[in-house]
Amino acid sequence: MTSQEFLDSFIFSELTEESLSLCEPFDCGHEDLNDFFNNDAVKYTNKMLGRTYVFSPIDNPKSIACAFSISNDSLRITDLSNRKQEVFRTENDLGEKRLKRYPGILIGRLAVSEEMAHKGIGTALMNFMKIWLSRGNKAGCRFLIVDARNAPEVLAYYQKNGFDFLFISEEEESISTRKDKGVVKQKTRLMYYDIKKMNNIKDL
Repeated sequence: MTSQEFLDSFIFSELTEESLSLCEPFDCGHEDLNDFFNNDAVKYTNKMLGRTYVFSPIDNPKSIACAFSISNDSLRITDLSNRKQEVFRTENDLGEKRLKRYPGILIGRLAVSEEMAHKGIGTALMNFMKIWLSRGNKAGCRFLIVDARNAPEVLAYYQKNGFDFLFISEEEESISTRKDKGVVKQKTRLMYYDIKKMNNIKDL
């Protein structure tokens, strides 16, 4: 599905208490994600902890085809190895100024309904988010950030859409983020996308 086909086929809106009450239950096949979008998303909005947006088919506006939740965040690079820190700072040169954190937007949740899966909607949704979140950039946001579930299909989705791992390896991420500096299987992997790449793209 092309980006234009996506925009022509679906209605974009914010998920609110009222709109949720009119929608059919969202089902992406993942219990935790279903619970968030069906029960917790509006609570997060009311507490000003995040905002959730959905796309509904034009021919069935009571159905949710895909959804995502976002909030403000930052990339903390002081946990990275010295080599990775230097690479990161070189790519984002500010001269003598050395930032410890870089502003970003966290993709807290993202899902496509089972009914709409495997139709290119996930990639079309991500393309939309990149353009939509970079356009205007009123608050100064440099990166899209995701703490992606450590599953091959999830990581492959984000890599396909241009996201990089913040830590070089799962072992390095475990050592850098755990207080005991131990190596354990990571439930999630930190990944990021540089919104600056979108500067020369005007439309979807």
